[in-house]
Amino acid sequence: MFVRPTAPRAGLLLLAFSLLLSAASPALAARVNGIGLIDYSKKTFKVGDWVRYKIEVSNSNGLERENFQEVRIAGEETFRGEPCFWVETWFGPDSIRAAYDLTLMSYAAFKDPQANVRFSVYTRLMMLDQDDQGRPEMTEVRRADRSTALPDLAPYQGKVDTLGVERVDTPKGALDATLVRLERKLRNPRDMADSTINKITHLVRKSWVSKKVPITSLVGEDETEDWLIQAYKLGEVSTNAPEVPFSSENRKVSVVDWGTGAKSSLLAGWRAKKAETAMPLKE
Repeated sequence: MFVRPTAPRAGLLLLAFSLLLSAASPALAARVNGIGLIDYSKKTFKVGDWVRYKIEVSNSNGLERENFQEVRIAGEETFRGEPCFWVETWFGPDSIRAAYDLTLMSYAAFKDPQANVRFSVYTRLMMLDQDDQGRPEMTEVRRADRSTALPDLAPYQGKVDTLGVERVDTPKGALDATLVRLERKLRNPRDMADSTINKITHLVRKSWVSKKVPITSLVGEDETEDWLIQAYKLGEVSTNAPEVPFSSENRKVSVVDWGTGAKSSLLAGWRAKKAETAMPLKE
């Protein structure tokens, strides 16, 4: 899947930094949520806007996949007094065989300089499943303690370099896009009985961005993620131990189309369901 943050849009794209929602439900595990793809540096959409991507993935085990992902701004809603917008995402071989997701996001995200990495904080309603009529079952998302400051995630954004402007060919014509390179290396050391095992994720991503692409500003992306492991005895310096690669994955994302006038049957179903629930019972 593909979802992502940025730092000037250094990206959380749907398949790249993948925000694959994983919860207890099998249906949820099959869905992709595209809220991480949104360009939170500036609002670049209106209700009805949509953008679609082709996502190609290959890994070191020989697996290759190709799917499409579409992100739609399905509507607006005031939720508990807060202005919000609805994001519908579908992901799959095509729109017929795709899995769909619906999420309500707060417009407050566009005021947060770190929204590209902590966008999930601004989720207000998320889809858990669908009822027998195919209408979404939504659940409210709240922060456990709103009195505390939001976590500082700047150290996890990685090193970002703007490399200039390149012309990128798209099905909608050539676009002059800013090339942004992101490199991030995260370590997760675990102490064992007599040693330390350090699992390392090394990500290098090139993103081409242009405000002419609605919602995401993302024209294309080329990302490689390597997983390495490092083992060393307790008391030794970690830098002396080799980082041994054990898996890698390459993801290529390219915009294929965008436009206006998108509708959401999921949102229509949820609103109808909500209206039925609010109706007084007939005697």
